[in-house]
Amino acid sequence: MATLALSTVGTLFGGPVGGAIGSLVGQSIDQQIFGSPRRGPRLGDLSVQTSSYGTQIPRIYGTMRVAGSIVWSTDLVQSGETSGAKGQPDTTFSYSVSFAVALASRPLVEVRRIWADGKLLRGAAGDFKVSTEFRFYDGRESQEIDPLIGSIEGPNNTPAYRGIALAVFENLELAEYGNRIPFLTFEVVADEAPPLLGAVLQDASAGLVDCDETTSIGGYAAMGPSISAAVEPIVETFGIDLREEGSILRSPLTTPAQTVIDDDLGCSADNGRVTRFERAQTRARSSPSSLSLSYYEAQRDYQLGLSHSDVIDQFGTEAKIELPGVLGASDARTLTEDMMARRWARRDKLVLRLPPRFITLGPGAQIELTNSPIRWQVHRSTVDGMVAVVELRPVWRTQAALAADPGRALATHDVVAGELSMALLELPDLRGEPASSPTLYLAASTPTAGWKPVPVEVSCGAFMASSRTAGRKAVMGHAATRLTGDSVAVQLIDVDQWLNSCDDHDLTGGANLALIGDELLQFAEVQPLGAGRFRLTRLRRGLAGTERALAGHAIGDLFLLINPRSMQPIALPDGARGSVVTVTRPTTGVRAATTLRSRQSRVREQAAAVAAAPGGTAIDTGVHEVIVQILGALRQRGLMDA
Repeated sequence: MATLALSTVGTLFGGPVGGAIGSLVGQSIDQQIFGSPRRGPRLGDLSVQTSSYGTQIPRIYGTMRVAGSIVWSTDLVQSGETSGAKGQPDTTFSYSVSFAVALASRPLVEVRRIWADGKLLRGAAGDFKVSTEFRFYDGRESQEIDPLIGSIEGPNNTPAYRGIALAVFENLELAEYGNRIPFLTFEVVADEAPPLLGAVLQDASAGLVDCDETTSIGGYAAMGPSISAAVEPIVETFGIDLREEGSILRSPLTTPAQTVIDDDLGCSADNGRVTRFERAQTRARSSPSSLSLSYYEAQRDYQLGLSHSDVIDQFGTEAKIELPGVLGASDARTLTEDMMARRWARRDKLVLRLPPRFITLGPGAQIELTNSPIRWQVHRSTVDGMVAVVELRPVWRTQAALAADPGRALATHDVVAGELSMALLELPDLRGEPASSPTLYLAASTPTAGWKPVPVEVSCGAFMASSRTAGRKAVMGHAATRLTGDSVAVQLIDVDQWLNSCDDHDLTGGANLALIGDELLQFAEVQPLGAGRFRLTRLRRGLAGTERALAGHAIGDLFLLINPRSMQPIALPDGARGSVVTVTRPTTGVRAATTLRSRQSRVREQAAAVAAAPGGTAIDTGVHEVIVQILGALRQRGLMDA
């Protein structure tokens, strides 16, 4: 690695990030610049989310996991959901917030996964685990202001954050995070492919480093109080050679090694007697006996990784390098061993005084000595009269890649919610009490494992309210065959769910109560057919006055196993009778419609039933009594919650 004398470049590396690259760049000045970790970024900086003025926004290359800085936010927005009997309402409050996060100070290609308090908020498929509207601005100079921020702050007071990659969350639900803005980290990037180190150095230095290094890196965050601090970790870790060419630092010219013979040694400008060569070696104690490299581990969701190298039976200093970059475990181990070997190899220094034909030798050039088995690299060169005085260091050849185990990551299970199917039903109060106001029940299911309640919007004429699906996924699907006689095949939405047979005693107690189409029935025998499909036989049909639906079945009819724990009650105003009630799920942050099936139910106006039933439930009283009896029996037998 070449050492370069820089008398003018230091003042040119100023500008908005301030500071200077220093008077020297190269392997001999690590204690002056590279060995001072306080100058460069700390790896923990990228994982700490801030919201204060003056916080530096890093330049991101490749793929990284960053926290970013919150640059705009609304106050918490409170909403209430009221349920319960008339006169004893039970109101549950929920909160949401809208805010914007600055991610990088250069354009990014996309945002991938997002973590909130360490748990996945957005999965690899782009699905959000919590309801929110999400927009991403890539940071190009042409980007417009965000419509939400503009509507609140005013168009003239809203910056477009051009040159800043921005993530905007609108109405992020906070119930999962203790009704506060969670700590967020983002898997971003900046580039579609792993960037080359030469390209990173050139961009991070605003063009003052022109490097042709073709080694790639998974990701890198350039930040710190100066350009020097932003690029030092790359130069030191990868052993990159740079030479001075005017006000630019460039890679050394790739020319063949020149051969120096014995007759070339010991030249002087005045033909005086000089030493043929000077060789020195620093003390072993001046070199590190151990070296550690901190980095971001690509195979463990960008958690911190540490690679360590020791020199056996040697006492010396301990060197620590923090690389704000993404590496694999094997790459990190290889780099660590290389850094340690380079530091010990450069203890050797050789000074030669060569004839005029070697005056063109510059830093980075390599020479071969006839009496030396190793190749040497020009570390510094000066001209004394017509004599080329060159300081040489041994060339270190990078060794073969070394294997390493990255360890295990306790990664959050990424469950894609999948398509949401909903059914809105008109049933008596499943708690076994006469309903004091019109009440519908919402059942929902998805084809994927795992379940979390999701928000829904209820509309009925001018009435609108917010609710959510039940805390448990419903066992629901459709009729795979037409229900006739004593047999029907049903297909469940979630193929991992199961239906069980029961005996006559359990049937009498109300087990296996289901709705197919508009008919309530019970089934005793279940024959699994595979992939979530079951054949149901020994049916008790037309329960609770639904005999009128016996002849109206078709393939595709709704199938729902009645269970209060998987059915969300939705209370409606008295004026809802006779109106169409619709429940839909709001659009997701990726603007993909998730309501694949939205059933509508008409709250029927039945004068005779209203007169006979307290509170005027819009349900036939006979239907109500039979279902209440069945549900009561189920609760007594412990088959349903009270």
